[in-house]
Amino acid sequence: MSWRFHLMSLPSRAWIDHELPLGGAQVTESVSAPASITGSIPLGYADRDQIREWGAMIVAEQDGRDPVAAIVDAITTDGDNLRIEAGGFSMYPTGMPWTDAEFSSTSVDPLDVVRLIWMNLQAKPAGALGVVVDGAKSTVRLGVPEDPKLTAAKAAVAMATTAERAAKATYEAAVRTQAVAKKSLLATTGRPTSGLILNQDSAPSGDKRSVKNLWLDKNDGNKAYIWNAKTKKWAMITTPPQAIINSRFAELQSAGTVVANTKKGYDLRKKETSAAKSKQSDIQGGEANPFMLTWWDTHDLGGVIDDLARNTPFEYREKSEWSGEALTHRLEIGVPVLGSRRSDLRFEIGVNVTAPPPLNERDYASEVLVLGAGEGRAMVRATTTGNPGRVRRAVVVERKDLTKTAAASIASKAAIAARKAEWDFDSLQVLDHELAPYGSFRAGDQIPVVGDAGWKQLDTWVRVLDITTDCVTGAMDLKVEAT
Repeated sequence: MSWRFHLMSLPSRAWIDHELPLGGAQVTESVSAPASITGSIPLGYADRDQIREWGAMIVAEQDGRDPVAAIVDAITTDGDNLRIEAGGFSMYPTGMPWTDAEFSSTSVDPLDVVRLIWMNLQAKPAGALGVVVDGAKSTVRLGVPEDPKLTAAKAAVAMATTAERAAKATYEAAVRTQAVAKKSLLATTGRPTSGLILNQDSAPSGDKRSVKNLWLDKNDGNKAYIWNAKTKKWAMITTPPQAIINSRFAELQSAGTVVANTKKGYDLRKKETSAAKSKQSDIQGGEANPFMLTWWDTHDLGGVIDDLARNTPFEYREKSEWSGEALTHRLEIGVPVLGSRRSDLRFEIGVNVTAPPPLNERDYASEVLVLGAGEGRAMVRATTTGNPGRVRRAVVVERKDLTKTAAASIASKAAIAARKAEWDFDSLQVLDHELAPYGSFRAGDQIPVVGDAGWKQLDTWVRVLDITTDCVTGAMDLKVEAT
């Protein structure tokens, strides 16, 4: 079955050539990794100048099968040819930074983050590739929300602080009103505003004897007196009339009462604020730990997606389809995995498996300790045991990229699963055959393998992780894992 190659310009997505002479081509399709297309074109190819790194896409298809699309990312010379390497569209976020305002959220679905990243990248000038991300949902959530107790305590502090500020404003307004009343009374009696109002039942003495001050005699109806510097005595004044003085003094006394009452309210609110802050400080921890994308720290959005895929977990796979003359691209999502169990297909050694798969040597461990971020006792860690039946063998795996215990636990389980030291294999060489024709299975599918491998009679299932097809011979090299 022959292959056909197309060349598209990016970012315009305009077709350049539907018969690209790509020789010696190989096409790789993967799960949770970009596809790839490699091959060579003659130096004399007329449109060679339009094959530009990150400026062109190669599309490979075979007899009506779904096409594979890849962005040209490397061009080198090879004798009379140009060697072309192109990566699937899922590689586009790799090495790309987050350049917008920070994204910070708690209890966010990791797949919503994936969709956000793709939406953000494709909204940029020259960034639209037409990629649509599946609407799958995860049960995992990123970003730890604040403890409700701490939230309530912070709300109580905020409420108390607001009440305290309001009480302070009321008190300060009362003080200003009192000052106005004092100035009014002093001005009414001809005293300067810097003077004192002395309301007592005996004549003031000492330094209170000042021409600036006003004495109101408590024992005699608050009659007003001023100090006579010549006679050295307090002299009663008759202007203004006593009634006016009494009215001004009543205003001052009323203002003083308001000041005293609002001061009590202000003091009470301060105590309430202090108590609320003390209660908040008694709560240990509980602060929110949001998931964030920031321009100062997030410099590889593809790495973010792959980390989420490993740790939450989920898998992704590229799928391109024709829509008339145009191509559509979709990032398929599987939670936790993609693929189907294909009992209708078979890999048989000596039939469509061209050579017995080599024995894959694997390490053994019955206990794995994963050490993540942090230092000393504060280090993130997780331990998983398994693979019984042999002497205990413990290993340490350092993963400083892991900042959560849950992620370290997932990594430790994966590490113990990879250390069974069983007789198995991780590759197959197969032909395009009716037992499993090209295009009948995809990366992620599980397929039985039977036959004599020399080192073992096989009757097992494997999961296909990676399919590399030689477009000239039709041979397929598969990366697989036992299931």
